[in-house]
Amino acid sequence: VYGLLATPEPAGNPGAFDYRTYLERQGIRVILTARGKDVQVTGKGGVNLFLDAALKIKQKLSNTAAYSLTPAQAVILNGIIFGVQGTIDRETRRSFSETGLVHILSVSGLHVGLVLGGLIGLFRLLRLPPGLTAPLTTPVLIFYAVMTGLDPAVSRSTIMALLLVWANYLGRDRDWPTTLAVAALVILIWKPLQIYNPGFQLSFAATWGILYLGPVMAGACSGFFKGLPDKAAGAAAQGLAIPFAAQLATVPLVAWYYNLISPVSIIANLLAIPLVGLIMLLGVLATVLGLIWLPLAGLVNVGTGITLDLFMALTVFLQRLPGAVIYLATPPVLLAAAWYGGLLAGAKACTGGWSDEARRRLTGWAAVGLAFAMVLLLILWPWSGGHRLKVHFIDVGQGDSILVQTPGGRSMLIDTGGRPDEFQTGTGTGDQVVTPYLRRIGVNRIDALVLTHPHEDHCGGAAYLVDNFPVGLAVVSPVSGAAGEGAPVTAGKSEKIPVEYTALLKRMVAKDIPVRTASAGDTLRLEKNIDIEILSPEATATKPGLNNDSLVLKLTYGRRSFVFTGDIELEVQKELVGREADLEADILKMPHHGSRSLLPELVGQVKPEVAVITVGAHNTYGHPAPSTLDLLYQSGVRIYRTDQDGAVIMETEGNKLDVKTGKKTR
Repeated sequence: VYGLLATPEPAGNPGAFDYRTYLERQGIRVILTARGKDVQVTGKGGVNLFLDAALKIKQKLSNTAAYSLTPAQAVILNGIIFGVQGTIDRETRRSFSETGLVHILSVSGLHVGLVLGGLIGLFRLLRLPPGLTAPLTTPVLIFYAVMTGLDPAVSRSTIMALLLVWANYLGRDRDWPTTLAVAALVILIWKPLQIYNPGFQLSFAATWGILYLGPVMAGACSGFFKGLPDKAAGAAAQGLAIPFAAQLATVPLVAWYYNLISPVSIIANLLAIPLVGLIMLLGVLATVLGLIWLPLAGLVNVGTGITLDLFMALTVFLQRLPGAVIYLATPPVLLAAAWYGGLLAGAKACTGGWSDEARRRLTGWAAVGLAFAMVLLLILWPWSGGHRLKVHFIDVGQGDSILVQTPGGRSMLIDTGGRPDEFQTGTGTGDQVVTPYLRRIGVNRIDALVLTHPHEDHCGGAAYLVDNFPVGLAVVSPVSGAAGEGAPVTAGKSEKIPVEYTALLKRMVAKDIPVRTASAGDTLRLEKNIDIEILSPEATATKPGLNNDSLVLKLTYGRRSFVFTGDIELEVQKELVGREADLEADILKMPHHGSRSLLPELVGQVKPEVAVITVGAHNTYGHPAPSTLDLLYQSGVRIYRTDQDGAVIMETEGNKLDVKTGKKTR
């Protein structure tokens, strides 16, 4: 293989998925980029026969299990039984995430427990001697773990299951803290960096919650079922306590990694787990019968398909309930520590672990502790911006997306970024970059969405955002109303408005989002003390190309001001300078990603202290141009680039300007 070796780029946006770190945890330091013709198959190296057999059998079994099911049903079935997730679509994955059922799509302790329970039930049905349970279940569990990928949750649950059956076989006491610790030790000796893996942390936290908090919660829940027989009341209390305990133990981690909590997750798990058990039973039965004769699998899968449809309908129903999911900013570490401390103290108090004197002291200090926790929450969690304005130049690659957060808590998003074909696919920057960024900092509403012009790298992500965030107002360039769908913008340069952009505007109108065109002289009022003026384009002006129809905005707060220039080229830059528009500002968002189409007089009239270039790493357009960089350097302007610095985050109270970058390069 021949190609270019490179170190993976670190994450550009704070808190974003860090591909470099992810690869390092797998022992990978560099990546090689090669073209197809630069790769030649020379033969096979050493093959792990056991792993090779496991993967081939997995492929065979997954094909057999899904025989006669629809593609959508087959994807869910293979996700549940074998942990195959690659073909699960975005909306399905989102439904499972928002209802707290995403663990069902990857093999976890639930699945290993069902396999172990099924094996024990089968052995009893066959009347095998109890002494054979451990020796017979061991190879099956190990093979299932290898076949499904040996991720942290599978490894943890398999080790604990093996220790459980062998402890029973050897007549040893069951000691879950030791078992849990041994599982962690084995995994971390094998792969030490797994401790940073979210799956590892969530799996161990949920298991700790079930085993430590579960009995306490079961005792507390037993009061709800007093009228039932003892066994039924105990089973019902356990059924309610287990998902509740698991959720309590994972709330800080889910909030940290996914910026959400799901109030419906407990009831979702209560209703879904029996269905998952039935789906696994039918799926395994279809697999066994299908290996004998495929049409037999088809007979079983009539029931499997109905159960899968019921399962999905339940998931979607729960997802659409009001308040089913709450998005929140990434919590501070101190708050997470306080949460777990509270769980430990509360469980100990409920089980009589505190002396009478300690309990009295705890009661006396409870109010003080609660007040202190609330103060911490209010100080550390970014509910509002105080008296400070924040401007985030988000790293979206080759494109623009700028978030403005006002002191009063309002949000204006200028452009949404966009990757090639995002208009058609609906996935890319909008769902993978901008939405996670907004969720991480606690933005759940866009008060003003400004789309500077119709190019995909500026508004390709807008469709996803308007579907997933309340939008108070959309502001667009007058070109949107001046030209019909597919019509040339100007006679000078025939460039059509993308049909998908027109469809986006219609989509916003259908959602009752006010869509307003803006032109030079208009103002936008988000809140008092913040002035936002539209400097370009003029309503009646026609310039060649969609870039020149970009909205140019000037934002002023106190003594600090920003100019956002979209992709305007030389014609509009000359026009702005010629009519002596009020361009002077402290921060200039460079036009058109720092291309060579830059008028020196524009920089001279703005007189920026800082210039920000939104540009993709290793782009093929030559952005930013050396001539542009030279001009800025000679003018004494401090330069920030999203390809090198990642996100550029500016904060000001109206006088002092603080700048932070996502890649911590300065």
